[in-house]
Amino acid sequence: MSGQSFIKTLLVFFVFLLVTAGMAGAQKPDDGKGVPGSTDSSLGTAVISAEEPVEITAEKLIADNRAHTAVFEGSVVARQGKITLYADWMKVFYSEAGDVGKIEARGNVKLIKDAREITSGEAIYYRELQKIVFTGNPVATEGNSTISGDRMVYYIASDRSEVENSRVIIKKQNGP
Repeated sequence: MSGQSFIKTLLVFFVFLLVTAGMAGAQKPDDGKGVPGSTDSSLGTAVISAEEPVEITAEKLIADNRAHTAVFEGSVVARQGKITLYADWMKVFYSEAGDVGKIEARGNVKLIKDAREITSGEAIYYRELQKIVFTGNPVATEGNSTISGDRMVYYIASDRSEVENSRVIIKKQNGP
């Protein structure tokens, strides 16, 4: 993979991080117009800053130009600004032109941005479908509130999410 296409791949990956952080927003009541249990996301339309450095560390990186994949293995930590992603393993699938088609993160997946956190066993970003799927006991937390379920799906274009077999716990914040 050329240096320029690899950087492009990393930038698209961090767009993934920005939009997934919106999953931990407050749950909206069903207003009859949207999806019951959809979450409010102020980050769904956020754009990544090309000015901030991207840092990815892992015990091992395997880039396969013929298969158009880049695999990060062992203690993967990806950071840009206030966003950090942790995983045991991450694989980026890209086209010959260097465009990212899919990103998979597996094993102890944790996404942190400010006071928001999403943990799951696996997260998969599908570029063409414009969605991110969290499986393996996904839990989104912000402050004292949590949303959990069997499967969380975030639809980027429509800025909505669905949680299967959801459980929402909203605790009152202490203070004035």
